Amino acid sequence: MFVAACKRLFQQPSFLQLNFLAWCGIAVILFWVRFVIYKDLTRASVITLGADTMGFLLTCALRHFYRSKDPSFPRSVGIILQVASLSLLGAVTQAASVQVFAEVMGWQGVNRSTGERLLLFSAAHWILYLGWSLGYFWLKAEMSARQKSQHAALAKADAQKSELQLLRFQLDPHFLFNTLNGIASEIPSNPTAAVQMVAELASYLRYSLDHRSHLLAPLAVELETTNAYLKIQVARFGDKLQTSIAATPTAREVLVPSFLLQPLVENAFKHGFNHAPAPWDLLVAAEIHAGCLKIEIRNNGNLAMYEDGAASGLGLELIRRRLAIHYPDRHSFRIQQKEGWVVATLELEGVPCSV
Repeated sequence: MFVAACKRLFQQPSFLQLNFLAWCGIAVILFWVRFVIYKDLTRASVITLGADTMGFLLTCALRHFYRSKDPSFPRSVGIILQVASLSLLGAVTQAASVQVFAEVMGWQGVNRSTGERLLLFSAAHWILYLGWSLGYFWLKAEMSARQKSQHAALAKADAQKSELQLLRFQLDPHFLFNTLNGIASEIPSNPTAAVQMVAELASYLRYSLDHRSHLLAPLAVELETTNAYLKIQVARFGDKLQTSIAATPTAREVLVPSFLLQPLVENAFKHGFNHAPAPWDLLVAAEIHAGCLKIEIRNNGNLAMYEDGAASGLGLELIRRRLAIHYPDRHSFRIQQKEGWVVATLELEGVPCSV
């Protein structure tokens, strides 16, 4: 509890805390000045305690005026004159109070008249108060800029989180539309497979609803989601479709954007297998390579036969946008033809931004 309170104190100090620390530092310096003047430890200590406590209270009063002004350093002549006048008033008040107290106690330590001492100490304190005022406006401007930066960062994070949620909502109807079309096509010729597909679809949607609020998930969870989707397609195509999912243990632990792989797998069925004779193979592999998570999705087919669809499909555009948010300048996504295979490759560096 005490450690947490200390952290809050140093991370977000209040004005009173900062002002108190500032006057403690000022008091230490002025104590030695007064000790030189009065040549007495007790006199220097008593005057320092009283005078600098008054300085602390007077600067607190100045703050009530300053806090209503623009956080940047005062630029208008009127404001500058007001700051100078109030600083002078505070300086004269403090210097006069110290002189009156010193006169009453008989502690005149400088061989000058009362007026000369008042003028000298007022000028010195005026410089002090002007310096305090400059420091106040500078600190206020810095804190204001920091707050604006924090608010801007929070607003950007909220906007990106909303966009990611929207991208997820766009993805689910897209998937559902394609799957229902597949089920509808199987009902006339293969009702048993259609019933199995409905059961697998219900299982997948239940899984999707359970994770709908998760923007990030371990790759192991993402692979389970992909496997649930593949079960729907296996129920549809039977022995015509062979699937495989392989990932190293370390790769399975890495956090990735949820439902990242499903559009890539769906793309293989929508664009690849429609143009290739059965049997069809679809392989998903993931490993850590050179410090990056590398994911490959392979399906047999010819990229040239559906290149336009692969490059501009909705699912792929959603993937590109999500990767740009989660991995800014830390990702690679490409689709290539390799020896009779269409290969979609993801390379993800570091931990995804959670916004």
